[in-house]
Amino acid sequence: MVDDAMLRLAKSFEAGAAAYERYRLQFPGALFDDLFAAAGTRVQQGVLEVGAGTGRATVPLARRGAQVQAVEPSGDMLHVLEQRLTEENLQDSVTLRQATFEDIDPAEGPYGVVVAAQSFHWTDPRTRWARLATLLDHDGIAFLFWNNWYLDPIHHQLNDVRDAYRRHGPNLTPDIEHDRAGNGRSADEIAAEPALRAALERTYSWNQALPVESYLSLLATTSQYAVADPEERRRLFTALRTILGATVHLSVSTLCISTSPSVHKD
Repeated sequence: MVDDAMLRLAKSFEAGAAAYERYRLQFPGALFDDLFAAAGTRVQQGVLEVGAGTGRATVPLARRGAQVQAVEPSGDMLHVLEQRLTEENLQDSVTLRQATFEDIDPAEGPYGVVVAAQSFHWTDPRTRWARLATLLDHDGIAFLFWNNWYLDPIHHQLNDVRDAYRRHGPNLTPDIEHDRAGNGRSADEIAAEPALRAALERTYSWNQALPVESYLSLLATTSQYAVADPEERRRLFTALRTILGATVHLSVSTLCISTSPSVHKD
């Protein structure tokens, strides 16, 4: 099981789905093009999506013709996702289920493709890689991906941002590349799992500009800000408005990790 601190962070997503849908960054279209090219006919066996959220990956998958079984523990997130699918007439392409990764019975599979967008780090670290291998067909493939964003040093004074965090948000980590850990060591963890092949990694990079209020709302959708002391968060956001100016410039990258079972399943 996950520890209490991780559980508290994970539960921060049980509410606030509307803000998540409005402010979270999209994933690049090229990622899904490459995913379908790599998966090939495997998508015909069905796609299991872990931690679907409001559909940042679900909708692009369904638009491209995949039949998706989407699991998501938050009822609030699932409600928003259901609305999105109905609006785009994609409801027949997606089966929704309120559940966690650990709730999925391997007997329900195997799956040709498993996808986890901005979610796999919330699964149980003790069992997730072995469980992933059991859910995949013998030639199945998993795609795990995350968006990371950082304040662009060309447009922003990062030392001033750091100072604001020291003064007003000492328990929070700024969006500065050298101050933040990435997505852990997923590739190393996969390499240590005998049931999975070594991971392949691909990164997609771009720049994005958005109004400062949208940026602060984006921060508020992340777990560390969602569970932060409200007064600390208010003081920090007040300082950031002055430091960052009207427009925030971000350097964005999406890391996609893919892996498959290492041995044939009888």
